[in-house]
Amino acid sequence: MNEIVLEDVFNEAKYPEITFVYPKEYPYIKSAFRAEGKHITISGPSGSGKSTLVNRLLRDFNIDMNDIEMINGRSYSKVESIFEVFGEQLKVGPTFKDITPILQKRKFVIIDDFHHLGSGARRELAQNLKLWHENKVRFIIVGIASSATELVGVDAELGIRNDPFELKTQDEKFILDLISLGEKALNFRFSEEFKKEIVKGSNGVPSIVHVICRTACVAAGIEKAVQGEPQIVNQSLKNLKDSVLRIFNAKYFEKVVGLAKGKQQAKSVHNTYFDIISTIAFDNRSEIPVEYLYGKIVGEIKDSKQRSRKATSFYNCLKNLGEVIERKGLSDILLYSKGGYIAIEDPSFRFYLNLLDMSTVRSKVHVRDDQYPYDVAVSFAGEIRHIVESFVTHAKERGLDVFYDFDQEAQLWGKNLREKLSDIYANDALYMVVFLSKSYPEKDWPSFELAIGKKVSMKRTNEYLLPVRVDDVEIVGIKDTIGLVDLRQHNVEYIVNLLVQKIENPNP
Repeated sequence: MNEIVLEDVFNEAKYPEITFVYPKEYPYIKSAFRAEGKHITISGPSGSGKSTLVNRLLRDFNIDMNDIEMINGRSYSKVESIFEVFGEQLKVGPTFKDITPILQKRKFVIIDDFHHLGSGARRELAQNLKLWHENKVRFIIVGIASSATELVGVDAELGIRNDPFELKTQDEKFILDLISLGEKALNFRFSEEFKKEIVKGSNGVPSIVHVICRTACVAAGIEKAVQGEPQIVNQSLKNLKDSVLRIFNAKYFEKVVGLAKGKQQAKSVHNTYFDIISTIAFDNRSEIPVEYLYGKIVGEIKDSKQRSRKATSFYNCLKNLGEVIERKGLSDILLYSKGGYIAIEDPSFRFYLNLLDMSTVRSKVHVRDDQYPYDVAVSFAGEIRHIVESFVTHAKERGLDVFYDFDQEAQLWGKNLREKLSDIYANDALYMVVFLSKSYPEKDWPSFELAIGKKVSMKRTNEYLLPVRVDDVEIVGIKDTIGLVDLRQHNVEYIVNLLVQKIENPNP
């Protein structure tokens, strides 16, 4: 008999041969396995044991892997048709007629990481599950919590043909049973105080329990089963923090940094995104109301002017937060309900944030003072709005916050426009890009904005007015010696690139 080593017992990356504990949902999922014709959906957060449970059920029913068609959604994330997925997997034509006879020979078709499939492929699968059911093809679909909802949402009649199960966090008994199996196999005992820490710190997630227990055993020098009297291991999460973080860093650290940078692709970023993730990190809840974030980030600022600027920056960030979450690969970890809350759907991520020192994130993000909630405000005559709209679009794609009148109609509605615009151009924008056209000096509002800009430029230590020449026009008040960019020689994207460089390096 082979000697039992630590990694056979506590290992978050493999099937727990020794420390498997049946979750409370097992009898019901087992019944669904026996029910001929039923599709099964098993959803839950990362690390909750979904794939482990499916593997256990296959073992308990003595189902050979040759009788299974296994597909991982991650491998087909860019494929938008489920028929193309199966066609590539099975090496047949991407049609229902070609695919179904092969699937009928399998006891189950298992799709793991279902949520990573392309949205079109997920929708197409849901639309055809009823038809596959009628052709005696059974699916086991494994994914995050939204998986079951998404399937039923496409075809309500699927309900009686599909049993959805959500694996939530496990209870204290489950965690203690897992620990006890490991203690028995390795012949040691954790102190009661440390067990309480594991139960609380793990948030009921089996994979986190494995990480903590394995790390604690390594720290105690337990590499294999202890001979003789059981060894007592007394540890604390505080002492194990660095070792535990190291294991999760590869999975989460760059994503946290990405969220802290927000939509910004330039190196210098507003610190409001960083404030949002920091506030979440220092809160133990898995669902954080937006109004709570506002209170902590904006509401505690005493100076009314600074509070107003921070509020503008905060709402600018929220406006882009859903896109940032998607872009940074956090959509299966975080859920943003616009105006409502930010929910952490992955308990392992909540655990990671509880341990993470946010100063390490800050050191990776070139945070600039967000005294100015807008990177740039634009000034132009209406006749060239199409040019300015192109500039604004490119600037937003680069992650810049732009004050553009058509985007701020709600903010400007009912306000004294001269007072409000004076405040924005003078105090809320880091730079003012002025599009100089023949119609510019003929218009009242552009002249008014330029007058503000000239006053501001005399007070700022860095340049503020950034002129862009659209055609042959001389503007009173803008000296020939001031550097400008000629739009007849460069395109809008070039100008945006220059602006990004200026924000990254304001004092070259």
